[in-house]
Amino acid sequence: MDAEETSREPESGFQTPSQALSAPDPAAALRNAVNFWAEANTRPETLDRRDKLRDKVQAVISFFEFAGKHPGDATPDDVARWRREMEEKGLKPATVYARVSRVSAFYRWLMADAQLSRFIRSNPTSQARPRYPRPYQSESTKALTDEEMNSLVSVVRRLAATGSVVGKRDYALLLFYFLTGLRRSEVIGLRGKDLEFRDRTLVIKYRRKGGKFTAREVADPAAQEALDEYLRASGRENVLGSERPLWTRHDRAGRPGAPLTSRAFVENLKGYAREAGLAHVHLHQTRHTYARIVAEETGSFLEAQEALDHENQATTRVYVQRITVKADRHGRRVADRMKLRNEPEQD
Repeated sequence: MDAEETSREPESGFQTPSQALSAPDPAAALRNAVNFWAEANTRPETLDRRDKLRDKVQAVISFFEFAGKHPGDATPDDVARWRREMEEKGLKPATVYARVSRVSAFYRWLMADAQLSRFIRSNPTSQARPRYPRPYQSESTKALTDEEMNSLVSVVRRLAATGSVVGKRDYALLLFYFLTGLRRSEVIGLRGKDLEFRDRTLVIKYRRKGGKFTAREVADPAAQEALDEYLRASGRENVLGSERPLWTRHDRAGRPGAPLTSRAFVENLKGYAREAGLAHVHLHQTRHTYARIVAEETGSFLEAQEALDHENQATTRVYVQRITVKADRHGRRVADRMKLRNEPEQD
């Protein structure tokens, strides 16, 4: 199930799967059902919710258009042929996996309905679903080197120093990504109420992947200073403590506008990367870079896992394939007890 998906009880006026599939026109009934499934399984607070709903609906509808069958008649062979067609078109393994997973989620929703479960007894994707894509299949999973990271940050910092509101916003935003290692949506979706100061230390509260709420310190003052500069330059100091988004667009002479989307920030990031002499920079590389530095500084795989909010060690291994030098945290204590150091001789 996608990170933004969640099961909900039908609300008042909400159609059940069997109701959604009961329209006279079969094609319209199917689209009805897919739309209701997407609405029921995407949280209201999901970032870019409209885009997520569109992607889910398109993925499921495209399968049934390919198969040309009613949901109750689709087979694992239909799913396998659909997979092969997507792969032959050159779609990335992660995209194929995501689309098949959405069809699987749609079937689970249908089969949970008491009436429809009599006609739809199996999920055709269960025998034809691809394995989860292997890590490191794209540029987005490669950590930046220290030199690349500093070159990128320097470009954005210079723009911020010119007084550009967009530059100040993007500099603060980039520092938040690099200094916290948080996921794309966890940073871009922050609101004023999600930030507080404890003993002069910035603390951000966010919903991590899986739905758990977490608080994280941002101890380095650079992030706080950059954020203060941005909010002051944009006249938005009063956003802290409010429900309003922390990051906004500034298309009209620097004035705040609509909430900033991660896609808009990524377009700016690509421009900064070109100026820094970098190619193929992806926003997710900030998280991989954070993981690399944590692993190198601590020499601890477990510390990297905790810093990344990972429940499973296998996920962390996507980010940290090896620890270059494991830090010695205990050898000195053991040596002290062994009395290995020469004690001064008595006269």
